[in-house]
Amino acid sequence: MPEEHEPMPSPAQQRLWFLQQLAPDSPQYNVFRGYELRGPLDVAALRRALGALADRHVALRMRFPADGGVARAVVSGTPFDVELPSTDLGLESTAADLAGEPGWDAAATEFARLWSARPFDLARDDLIRAHLLRVTPELHVLLLCVHHIVIDGWSVPIIDEELGLLYAGRPLGPPPAGYLEYARRQEELAGSPAAERVLAYWRRRLAGAPELVTLPADRPRPRIQDFRGGLLVRPVPVDVTATLRSFAAAHRVTPYTVAYAAFAVLLARYARASDLVIGVVVAGRSRPEFAGTVGFFVGTLPVRMDLSGDPSFLAVLAAAREALFDAYDNDLLPFDVLVDRLSLRRDPSYIPLVQVIFQMLVTPAYGTETRWGDLGARLWGRDVSQPATRFDLEVHLLDQADDDMVMEVSFNADLFDEETVTGLADDYVRVLRLLCGDPEQPVSGAYALLGGGARQVRVSVRDEHGVSLPYGVPGEVWLDETPTGLLGRMGAVGGLDVLGRTDAELVVRGCRVPAEVIERALLDEPSVAAAEVSMGDGGELTARLTAVPGATRPARPELRARLRRRLPGFLVPGTFLWNGEPSPAEAPSLNVLDLTTPAPNAPELTAPDLTSTGATAPGSTATDLDAPDPTAPGPNVSGPVAPLPGEPMVFFVAAEPPGEAS
Repeated sequence: MPEEHEPMPSPAQQRLWFLQQLAPDSPQYNVFRGYELRGPLDVAALRRALGALADRHVALRMRFPADGGVARAVVSGTPFDVELPSTDLGLESTAADLAGEPGWDAAATEFARLWSARPFDLARDDLIRAHLLRVTPELHVLLLCVHHIVIDGWSVPIIDEELGLLYAGRPLGPPPAGYLEYARRQEELAGSPAAERVLAYWRRRLAGAPELVTLPADRPRPRIQDFRGGLLVRPVPVDVTATLRSFAAAHRVTPYTVAYAAFAVLLARYARASDLVIGVVVAGRSRPEFAGTVGFFVGTLPVRMDLSGDPSFLAVLAAAREALFDAYDNDLLPFDVLVDRLSLRRDPSYIPLVQVIFQMLVTPAYGTETRWGDLGARLWGRDVSQPATRFDLEVHLLDQADDDMVMEVSFNADLFDEETVTGLADDYVRVLRLLCGDPEQPVSGAYALLGGGARQVRVSVRDEHGVSLPYGVPGEVWLDETPTGLLGRMGAVGGLDVLGRTDAELVVRGCRVPAEVIERALLDEPSVAAAEVSMGDGGELTARLTAVPGATRPARPELRARLRRRLPGFLVPGTFLWNGEPSPAEAPSLNVLDLTTPAPNAPELTAPDLTSTGATAPGSTATDLDAPDPTAPGPNVSGPVAPLPGEPMVFFVAAEPPGEAS
């Protein structure tokens, strides 16, 4: 049996070990990689290649038993044996016959999902696993699963390249510097003068920084984070990718800096904040001898951005470039060491300091074929994922080749629905396109695109001449760009009930909403011939729909998602009933949906003018996103903003013109 020895784990490994102990049965840190192999496979050579890979990279031979509640590392000696069990999928067709058939791929994907979801025991298990799926005699799928404590994103392409070379029997250079040397250096740096200088920089830079970036969520934040995640993958439009690259070249910055600055603009609007901390991922390999080493080097840097004063995108880009360079120059300390040394408050419901991550990586595209000797090999398994994240939101741009770029968004599934994250991803593409097209305009000019593009419904407050009014001035409340337009009229000054206010926004409640607004939006659907909206005793909106003969009815989630791009969230019905389906009891039809209840000091509102043409007044300003759901957290409000007995139900956002704040 190969000899073992016990070095110190790196600070990053100690941190990840601790996090895994919080959920020992979770596969949240399992890293999956799949390879589709076509041709005559030599299974013995593949097994030797896996063992040789682990022999070259000591991190792949590490385990982490506990000693008095603290992680210690155990390294197995060489030669190291990586087990390679196999499973026959039972398909007898040839590889050529199956080339265009999805059946084998679906079966392999389902197997890989279950296989890669097995948790690792960090104390006892080998932290690299392999499994071989036999589809046909000349079509196999190699599955790899490695725990994140011994690997990072930079390590994955190293494994891709070296595994192919080792299988083909081609010579490799001498082994790179080992991960244990890196761990030793990190331990020595912890109390060095250089580390103290870096710590002093972060103390200055993060003084007074917000401890939490609050995004509009679908549910209140749980008291204890459980890392349950979701994953959204979508291609970035080719024209946006080309625009991003050409804009970056013209302004002598990297595409990453441009993409990061545009994301900061988007996040500032979603969070209703001008002071933000956005986490960026760094490779942690500042010394060149570690460039080819497999291991857990990656780190997080808290980059602080100031977007106050409605700057132009060029100004944001310059600030982003400076902030990123400064952060990279001070990346000596691991993130968790930094959090400890800054004595930041810990909260079990979220990660301190950084809740949102942005990253851009150059990666090979799935489906790109390389040669492993006589085999054709290509990356496989994009749909095999273990959605988990310790952050609220992670946006990863994968720059794959030419004009091919993919956006992967990992999100906290306890907070967000996929529909919400899809809207955010769409908004990011819109903002990126607009800001690169007109970088000298104030960033507020991009906000009109958010929340559904040209079909979105926006809210504004105006006087009798249609001119937008500043905060605190009574006037008419309008849904812009809708046939009905007018929602209601505000009473005297002081008649507003303000829940919270950030920048130029306020939240108003207590409106009477015409049902026609919702019904007209439903009639825009090509499958809907007639629509009638009603409200039940519990306050839920129900839409009864008559279908166009022969038209395909959209699924309810799809219909709801499309309506959210035309109406504020609080006007989207919770129930859709097509003709012929039973209706809920006690749901009378209304011409006006009275979404208020008597309350002391409630705003005085008159019935809406249903004869209005709904034309948008010149010069009016309006808001961006769907109005908050009554049960979702609102700006500057702690916890869910559910209506209490005797309080109005409806919330919507109204904006004031810049420079006219009361």
